[in-house]
Amino acid sequence: MDLALLIIAGWILSTCFHEFGHAITAYWGGDKSVKDKGYLTLNPFVYINSATTLVIPVLALMLGGIALPGAAVSINTSRIKSRAMLSFISFAGPLFTFIFLIGLVIVLHVLPLLKDLIGNVHIFQVFTRATCTLIYLHIFVFILNLLPLPPLDGFGIIEPWLPAPIQRKAREFGNLGFLFIMAMFFFFPPFSDLIQFASALGAMVLGAPGQLIDSGFRAIKQNSYFLVGLLVIAFIAKSKLSTDDEKAQKLVKERKFEEALPLFQSAVEKKPDDPRLVLGLSTCLLSLGRKEEALKQAEKAISLDSESAQAYGVAAACLSDMDQPEKALEMSERAIKYDTSHFYPFTHIVKATALNSLGRYEEALEAAEVYLKREKNPGEALIVKADALENMGRLDEALAVYDKAARSTGANSLHLQLSKGLLLCAAGKTAEGLSEFEKFLPKAPAAKDTRIVEVGNLQALMLEKSHQYAARGDAQKSENLRRAAEDLN
Repeated sequence: MDLALLIIAGWILSTCFHEFGHAITAYWGGDKSVKDKGYLTLNPFVYINSATTLVIPVLALMLGGIALPGAAVSINTSRIKSRAMLSFISFAGPLFTFIFLIGLVIVLHVLPLLKDLIGNVHIFQVFTRATCTLIYLHIFVFILNLLPLPPLDGFGIIEPWLPAPIQRKAREFGNLGFLFIMAMFFFFPPFSDLIQFASALGAMVLGAPGQLIDSGFRAIKQNSYFLVGLLVIAFIAKSKLSTDDEKAQKLVKERKFEEALPLFQSAVEKKPDDPRLVLGLSTCLLSLGRKEEALKQAEKAISLDSESAQAYGVAAACLSDMDQPEKALEMSERAIKYDTSHFYPFTHIVKATALNSLGRYEEALEAAEVYLKREKNPGEALIVKADALENMGRLDEALAVYDKAARSTGANSLHLQLSKGLLLCAAGKTAEGLSEFEKFLPKAPAAKDTRIVEVGNLQALMLEKSHQYAARGDAQKSENLRRAAEDLN
């Protein structure tokens, strides 16, 4: 048991050291947020935050004897100024693994000199076997991690130099990479055999005998269930001891903004100068429709970090919702300027919406297309694109885009039905347009009073749209909408 515990403890420490390598290099490269996120530490609890951090690597080692790398540190790549530095940040993990390996080799060769000082033969043997096993594991994971496969660091090294579409696909399917690698080990023996042979040969050259390495693996397998239990306890403890910030971030991912809000407020009270927390609070407020408060927090985040693409993007979204298109456009362009790694594509939707409101339809169409080329959930961008096409008089194309939006993910169904209905009515297809409205209007007589109010609001919107067409000199569409408003009941 003591041998297995020592190996697992060493493996966890080295995994933390590996991730620390990524974090400190990112910090030097310009992403100061890694410090606020707590990554400049060797504390293992910081890295137990998803299945691919410490959990899968340690489980794979305990149950299958496979040394997998972790993936814990979240880097804001938009803050890194060059592709070369992005590559070096990815390389830093394997580099720190190699440094740890050198330390293990030194320990292995110093241990015999300390045998008499240690005194206890059993303790000496345990440390020697654990060190030999860890040397093998570090050679194994060093080789594996340099393979150019997502999400391994080997792919991260070359990723900044690849075309943007390949980078997007790699990020999209990156989390499945661990499953693919595990499958390669279990279902394609030559893959595993080659890495194991190279690792064993390297360990032998460095002075780690194969029989001592084997004894370490036997100890791990004999105690695997007990060790898994300890890992589960640690994971539960981490969940219970999570900070308000960590709990809030988790709730935001689950779209539970009401529950996340007080946690963000508490976190900001404790760390009022942390731009990451202030921005989280702003995002949460915006999602709850509290635009003015959200804008105030976004502006505070900008004052704390004047090059934060996300902060400018959230501020732009707030201003867009507040019908201030000129300011929204200015903020969205700043966000795009600082988003050198295209980390926040939503800013292009905000920009397109602002340009639509300002009557710059060709530019709005271009901005929407930029987003559509980068994202897999194009719903809202398609609606913005259709709006631009409609304003340019290309109604048939706009209707085709609305139909595409209806089949896609990420579109707000109410927004889609309303926009498409207005366009159909303007095009003289009144029956089809009113049919779109019926998809969201309350049904009488069960909700008669509510329906009367909603119909009144919709008629007012249709008449406003009619006046807009008239102001642009399109009398026919203006008249079509006016008549459709009269037919709505």
